[in-house]
Amino acid sequence: MHLPPIRQLQYLVALQETQHFGNAAKLVNVTQSTLSTGIKELESTLGVTLVERTNKSVAFTETGKQIAERSRSIILQTQDLVNNARSLSDPTSLPVRLGVIPTIAPYLISQYVLGVGQAYESLKLYIREDTTANLIQELFDNKLDLALLALPYDAGQIQTQVLYREGMHLAFHRETQLLKHNSQDLDALPDASLLLLDDGHCLRDHALAGCRLKNTRKIHTFGANSLQMLLQMVDNDLGVTLIPDMVIQAGVLNGTRIATQRLPIERFYRDIGFAWRKSISREALLLDMMSLLPIPALDHSA
Repeated sequence: MHLPPIRQLQYLVALQETQHFGNAAKLVNVTQSTLSTGIKELESTLGVTLVERTNKSVAFTETGKQIAERSRSIILQTQDLVNNARSLSDPTSLPVRLGVIPTIAPYLISQYVLGVGQAYESLKLYIREDTTANLIQELFDNKLDLALLALPYDAGQIQTQVLYREGMHLAFHRETQLLKHNSQDLDALPDASLLLLDDGHCLRDHALAGCRLKNTRKIHTFGANSLQMLLQMVDNDLGVTLIPDMVIQAGVLNGTRIATQRLPIERFYRDIGFAWRKSISREALLLDMMSLLPIPALDHSA
């Protein structure tokens, strides 16, 4: 049986990702004619049509879509095979690519990096900050080895492990008139006074899950991309927001006019943990690295 080379599978996956022969060729660092020839040879080897070509567009056949997905999986397994071979003698010989979400990175990552550096002096750690959905996709695509996230999150075939649960606090200007008698009833807030992160940030989802609002008009249409921006608005009494334990523990509110009330942890919480691809060759190393995450002293009193 004549088997297609991995390189041709890479051409197919690149073409599916870009939907353009020229862009796909740049992605895999070959000429467009080389990539086009490789796709045709792959079709000949498999005896099927993978791509329907026109002057202006690329359209994958249903068979082509399925073969491209299988090819992606084969490429990932091959890459892992190579990494496994290289790391048999020394698991730290290859860098570890770590992703972290923006609502964790400023508060935990520096301590974590220090701990990993002390445990593995020769290990190179590359860090990328992005939203949960993007980090999960990069785990699937073998662009990341490990991701530090807030859970729960539906990660499909990605493995997850919770390390600890943290609570949340209602944050407001200490002289605000938005809250009646220090009430935690968010449905009693004026309309458009609850400030949350924009869609795509899991802290927004965790906050909304706890709020159980009867009236969504309480939520301001403004969507911030960072907790720092939300806290600046709260410091100017433009609304109230919800923040996790680690923000307070990091001293972010020092010097502000922001006061807080702890919310019931049975409703308002997020689980801090890691995600990684199942059966990755360096899983033992990654599991040990996960154990190095600093876990703060927890106060679960409401």
